[in-house]
Amino acid sequence: MSAVGGYQREATPAGAVRLDLNEAPRDAGETFRQRYLARLAAAEWRRYPDMDGAAARRAAAALFGWEPEATLVGNGSNELLAAAARALLPVGGRLLVLYPSFTMYPALARRQRASLLKVFLQPPDFAASREELLALAPQADLVVLASPNNPTGTSLELEVLLALAETGVPVLWDAAYADFVGRDGSEAVRRFPNVAVLRTLSKAWGLAGLRAGALYASPSLVERIGAELLPFGTGLAVQAAFETAAELRSEGERLVAEVVAERERLLAALASLTPVHAVPSEGNFFLLRRLGWRGRQLFEALGERGIAVRDLKELDETGYVRVTVGSPAENDRLLAALGEVASG
Repeated sequence: MSAVGGYQREATPAGAVRLDLNEAPRDAGETFRQRYLARLAAAEWRRYPDMDGAAARRAAAALFGWEPEATLVGNGSNELLAAAARALLPVGGRLLVLYPSFTMYPALARRQRASLLKVFLQPPDFAASREELLALAPQADLVVLASPNNPTGTSLELEVLLALAETGVPVLWDAAYADFVGRDGSEAVRRFPNVAVLRTLSKAWGLAGLRAGALYASPSLVERIGAELLPFGTGLAVQAAFETAAELRSEGERLVAEVVAERERLLAALASLTPVHAVPSEGNFFLLRRLGWRGRQLFEALGERGIAVRDLKELDETGYVRVTVGSPAENDRLLAALGEVASG
């Protein structure tokens, strides 16, 4: 077991098919790689980057359709998520989240000695209650919601975000998987000064190793969150990633289309595989269970067959694990392993 900053994960056996971290099934395309590396080769490495990440912010704003002065960049969206928590969640305050959701939200709340207000997502559909969210929001100092939500793959409607924004409470909309549904909540940012959106190049661009994240909001909210970042915080690698992505949008769109097609192929195949059940998802992952088993049993059974998936303690009793959509070859290995699990 590895643990850093409140985040934990199981060690992955060497040679296992890696379907445990919601990574893309391949790197960004060769055109992207060549143009990205050319940018790095042409740069002066001895020079510091922009103190405020200005060039990277301009590129991220162009990619996501926002204004540079109301955009922040970071070493992955996690860095910006942590900065937003420090800026917007007072020590001893209350954080409203979905449950289960991204495990870093409770970890960041603990750093602020804050308590959690949870809206529970129940199987089999894991839908969030709009009424419960709106009832709890006025009691919170900060609302953090992911859509599509990790690990359930379910999405929240824009109307829910708009209604939450109307309460006046700061809302952080984690859109790490927004590329797979084609909407990221930017309409709410245009209408409300208390809404911020997080984006990343990790999932839809196959660039998790470069750690390139962005946040956009109103200028006043960006100023509050940006005050928690350090000068010269992002280097040439992040800048080049956003500049190249802004030039080559079709590269990301192509990878998203591949992932969505594979996700639907997997879900269709699993629908006929009794007693295995998968939950429909709008992300690059989905929840999976084997009826009659705890989640840990399925995690271990797949691990014995060389397939690494995400063990979920909060869903262990209901039997679910989280599975990333891999490459066609990796997904075929998953289906073969699940065929054995289903008959075992």
